[in-house]
Amino acid sequence: MTRLPLLCALLLLPAQAVGVNQTPPELRGTSWLNTASPATLSPDAAPLASLRGRVVIVNFWVYSCINCHNSLPTLKGWYGRYRDQGLEIIGVHTPEFESDKPLANVRASLKDDGVSWPVVQDNDSFNWRAWSNSSWPTFYLLDRRGRLRAVHVGEISSRFPHAIPGLEATIQRLLVEK
Repeated sequence: MTRLPLLCALLLLPAQAVGVNQTPPELRGTSWLNTASPATLSPDAAPLASLRGRVVIVNFWVYSCINCHNSLPTLKGWYGRYRDQGLEIIGVHTPEFESDKPLANVRASLKDDGVSWPVVQDNDSFNWRAWSNSSWPTFYLLDRRGRLRAVHVGEISSRFPHAIPGLEATIQRLLVEK
């Protein structure tokens, strides 16, 4: 019996999902938007490590997704209310279609939607795979030590408000933790 089929099957398995209280993989990307100094965020940068001491929402999204778009008012509200208390949001723009890949389209969408937090372009889906992500939008909440504390998959908006109170309570709890 040959071992080649077994080896091939193992190579096709998805990466292990990041669990609660674990430190997720660092984010990588060649293009960072909405950053004060994009040159400092190289593909080898460690933006999550540099944000230790802050509570971080990592949002996997794509600008052509209506559920992602509908979630922006909730995110903008939290960013406005909690940024001065230590909240940061990092967007991971992972294209679904070829038309989602041009950086100019992402820039225009960020401008049109008034998104001001840092966004990394994930055209090769590196971050998507590293985090074992499977849906747009997905929200990962990291504590001040960089550990994953909560995950929500799906729209957070007035259309789908059920998760908003729990997520906001988690953000508030994480912000008071030292």
